[in-house]
Amino acid sequence: MITSPEKLRKYNLTLKNVMDAVDANNLNTGGNIIERGGQGFAVRGLGAIKTERDIQNIVLKSENGVPVFVRDVATVEITPPPPSGVMGYTVTQDKKDVSSGVEGIILLRRYENPSEVLILLKERMAELQENDLPQGVKLRPMYDRTFLIDHSLETVAHTLFEGISIVIILLILFLGSVRSALVVALTIPFSLLFAFILMRLTGIPANLLSLGAIDFGIIVDGACLMAEHLIRKYRTATPEEKQDGIVQITLQATQEVGREIFFSVTIIILAYMPILLMTRVEGKLFSPMALTLAFAVIGSMLGALTFIPVLISFVYRKAMLDVDKPIKEHKNVVLDYLTRSYEKALSGFLNNYKKTTVIGFSIVAIFILCGLKLGTEFLPTLDEGSIFLRGNFPAGISIQENAKYAPKIRKIIAKYPQISYVITQTGRNDDGTDPFPANRNEILVGLKDYKLWSDTIAKKDLVEIIKKDLQQQIPSVQFSSGQPIIDQVMEIVNGSAADLAVSVVGDDLEMMRKKAETIAQIAKNTQGAENVNIEQEGEQEQLAIDINREQVARFGINVADIQNMIEVAIGGKTVSTLYDGAKRYDIVVRFLPQYRSSIDAIKDILVPSSNGALIPMNQLANIHFVEGQTNIYRYGSKRMITVRTNIRGRDQGSFVKELQSKVGKNVTVPKGYSIIYGGQYENLERAGKQLAFTIPLTIIMVFLFLFMLYKNFQHTMITMSCILFALGGGIVALLLRGYYFNVSAGVGFVSIFGISVMSGVLLVSALNRKTMFKNDNLQENVLTASKEQLRALLSILVVAIVGLIPATTSSGIGSDVQRPLATVIIGGLSSTLIFAPILIPPLYFWLNERKTK
Repeated sequence: MITSPEKLRKYNLTLKNVMDAVDANNLNTGGNIIERGGQGFAVRGLGAIKTERDIQNIVLKSENGVPVFVRDVATVEITPPPPSGVMGYTVTQDKKDVSSGVEGIILLRRYENPSEVLILLKERMAELQENDLPQGVKLRPMYDRTFLIDHSLETVAHTLFEGISIVIILLILFLGSVRSALVVALTIPFSLLFAFILMRLTGIPANLLSLGAIDFGIIVDGACLMAEHLIRKYRTATPEEKQDGIVQITLQATQEVGREIFFSVTIIILAYMPILLMTRVEGKLFSPMALTLAFAVIGSMLGALTFIPVLISFVYRKAMLDVDKPIKEHKNVVLDYLTRSYEKALSGFLNNYKKTTVIGFSIVAIFILCGLKLGTEFLPTLDEGSIFLRGNFPAGISIQENAKYAPKIRKIIAKYPQISYVITQTGRNDDGTDPFPANRNEILVGLKDYKLWSDTIAKKDLVEIIKKDLQQQIPSVQFSSGQPIIDQVMEIVNGSAADLAVSVVGDDLEMMRKKAETIAQIAKNTQGAENVNIEQEGEQEQLAIDINREQVARFGINVADIQNMIEVAIGGKTVSTLYDGAKRYDIVVRFLPQYRSSIDAIKDILVPSSNGALIPMNQLANIHFVEGQTNIYRYGSKRMITVRTNIRGRDQGSFVKELQSKVGKNVTVPKGYSIIYGGQYENLERAGKQLAFTIPLTIIMVFLFLFMLYKNFQHTMITMSCILFALGGGIVALLLRGYYFNVSAGVGFVSIFGISVMSGVLLVSALNRKTMFKNDNLQENVLTASKEQLRALLSILVVAIVGLIPATTSSGIGSDVQRPLATVIIGGLSSTLIFAPILIPPLYFWLNERKTK
């Protein structure tokens, strides 16, 4: 409803009269029930507005019996509301560019399966398109998580297939028998089935996070150890033992290593406790993996202790029937050479056991000290197969002016052959859940499948080229890059999607902004900083109507009357609602543009006084332009201004330490104010504190379990030394690949603690069995036991190492989180494979030699 002061004065009416009349003439009412012939009828008074004509025919007043209608003082028009945001998109394949579209975003409810929901959603959209939408209106899915899900699962499937294939080949190599290898390989489907059942019961979906880092080498370790021990027992069995039958030999051999396997697997599961205790983002990412792997390892332990001995005995039953004929051993040239070389080297190490132990552990200590050179970050960047850009235009720009640049932005980005589509979102959405001012632009860039890229350009290089191109062609705009899912999640959880957010918290916004500008300048001069800016826009010009209360009181006018006039005449106010079937229209009252679009027009707006006189607005208020805040963010109950920056070419930990040091020297805040470091760094700091508490606790619990196994402090400490071997190897592996220490790498370290201890249990238990009742020649017994266990040690560690090589080298979508984890495990197990056979026997001999003396 568009009116003007002249028309209202002509009929001696005010805006309030018009608003009250529309509200009073737009309602239905009920009159209870009347009875007629024993039947009840509901009484309804139908007076709701149904059409524009109904509004026009509303009576405002009557003069000398002549009614004054709404149509006499206002025109009734159907117009769109003032836009708070503008959405446009470009689809390169269809060569389609739309500058004013309508976008709907569908959110997934918590705990729902995205794959199932997407299938149902697409069916519902097809029904909606066919049955409900008007002619010419089409639904076009733009961003669809199916792409990310399918490619992530493809990466997982590829990695798992390669891992299983490699593990089976290695089992044949180490066990020397195809049938034995296939028996041990049966542990994989059994363990996976067991894990899937428990995953179903606990509500864990099969996805990149739960299956991405499963090492089948670790899963078959228990079965491989059992099979290796049984086969060695069968081959070394005396004729008298063979006469007792294969069942008796199998039972005795299973009892010898069954306890070790049980404790080793329990320790592996226990080692995942720090991961299960993680919270928030890191907990969501890695808890499914830890639980899935724990379920699978439990299944493998059950298989190793039950059907593996039975099946292995079936394989060798015929060979064991001939008591006098030894079982033919498949010669393995590589393993035989390694065994001979190891025996010769270990003999020399045992002759110089003190020097060997000291030098060996010194090398391990040096490897561990190399960890001081490791940088730190929260998580590696997970490639989502798309790009998310933000463009900050100068503060104060109107939504209409900002929207003019969106087609240019889309055109600049869409010219690259790797781009599938570009979506620009200018301003904020209609429901106000994204409280962005009119100068903000969010740009979602969809990428074509990497297989279709004709050149070898990497995604990160493409992002930098696009940003540079945008910056050159629109120089007054600041562009930053990210990815859609992680950016939205981090913004919700931490308030900022940046790698680092430095917030000045207090009350005085002017003083806080000066401090923030100083911090921003310091950050720009710090190596590694990129896209440094202040999150909140600064002050911008506003038209302030400062009401003079003394003048208002003199004319008998309430402040609310003036505020209502400002809201209705200038901004337009919803006074009622018109329903047309399922459609709903707000009824808005507003002045014509010429009476509200300039400061002079606003000064001349007339406000009715208590005696009916019309007083110009400039006599009641001081109307002038002022600098005012555009948005105010809060931290707790205080105001906040945030400096955000991304970190490139440098780790987060050292960057933040340097920045904290510089800010501490150059920026001081008064009492009641504080400087808070957040963003991704907040997650890093929290995860670091959690791991600093849970990892030592886990090591203590592992120590207690080992002590329960050995009931000997020295043997427990010898086995625990494997943790040092794994730690040093994991650190060196990260340094060699140029990775930072992050939560993914931390999870890898937690994983190898349990697996490395398993190798120590295997070796120390064998040494105990060999030396327990034989005191004649300790050195010879240690040498013999170590040589016998070399093949078993190689089998469990090499299988675990090689089984994770596909995850380490994978480059598909979703593999980014796997690589640091797999790198640490491979590095840690490799160092354990090198140091455990070399250092544990001399250390064991040294400690036990003193005891025998």
